Amino acid sequence: MRLAHLSPLLAALALSVSAVPAAAELMIAPTRLVMGPSERSTELTLVNKGNEQTAFRIAVENRRMRRDGALEAAETPRTGELFAADMIRFAPRRVILEPGARQTIRVSVDTPAGLAPGEYRSHLRLMSAPTGAAQATAKPGEAADDKSLSIELVAVRSLTIPVIIRVGTLDATATIDGATLARAPEDMLVVKMARTGTRSTYGDLRLTLDGQSQPVYVVRGIAIYTPNSDRDVLLPLPADVRQKIAGHALRIDYVSTDAKSPGLIASRNLKL
Repeated sequence: MRLAHLSPLLAALALSVSAVPAAAELMIAPTRLVMGPSERSTELTLVNKGNEQTAFRIAVENRRMRRDGALEAAETPRTGELFAADMIRFAPRRVILEPGARQTIRVSVDTPAGLAPGEYRSHLRLMSAPTGAAQATAKPGEAADDKSLSIELVAVRSLTIPVIIRVGTLDATATIDGATLARAPEDMLVVKMARTGTRSTYGDLRLTLDGQSQPVYVVRGIAIYTPNSDRDVLLPLPADVRQKIAGHALRIDYVSTDAKSPGLIASRNLKL
C-alpha cells in the first residue's frame, strides 16, 4: 500500500498534531512559516525521533479553523478566506529516514504580480509511518516518488504546518472577553477571545495570579486565523493549577511569539 493512498480507516486514525513532536517520534522545525512577498524561500528540518526506519510524505492542503480552534479540511474558500496552496512549492515530497536522521525540506512561494493585499494561508501536512517489513526501493535519506515507494502502513502519524504569506501592510488586534472554569470536564478552562484586523494572531496564553510575577501556567501556540473573529480556547488544566486559580484574582495575558509582530496582544484581569 502506497503512503500516498491512505485507507479510510487509517485516515480516520491519523493523528493531527500542532505541537512540535508527534508521539515523541516525529519532529519538524519551525512549526509555522510566515513570509512576506519579498521572502521567496525557507527551510524546514524533519527529524525521525523514533526507533524505526520511517517513510514520510508531505502534501499541501487548505484548512480552516473552527470556533473551538480545531482545523478542518476546506474545499472552497468562504468569505474572507485566502488560500495559499497554489503559491507553495516544496521538495522533497517523500523521504525515508533512519532513526535519528534528519532531512531538510525546501519551501518556496511564488506570488503572482498584482496579488491583492491580505493574509494567504494553507498548510503542509506531514504524514509518517514505519516502513516495517514493507518493500521500499528508495534509499534511506533520499526522496522517493510514487513508483519507488511502496509500504504497508502499520501506524500513521501526521502534523500540519501553517504556511502564511502576508501581502501589504496588515495589522490585527485581539481581546480576551472572559474565562470560565468548566464544571465538566473539571480540568477545562474556557477562554473566550476575539480578533479584528487583516491578519491572524499567534502567541502564548499566560495565567498569572494577582500579586505574583511569574505565570502559574502557560499554554503555547494559540492562533486565531483569518477570517475568524472569535475563538473559544479550551485549556486542559492540571488539578493543582485549577486549585490554585479557582476563586482567585487572575490576569490572563495573550503574548505574541510571532517574530514579525512581537509583544503583548491582549490582557484581562478577572476572578474565576
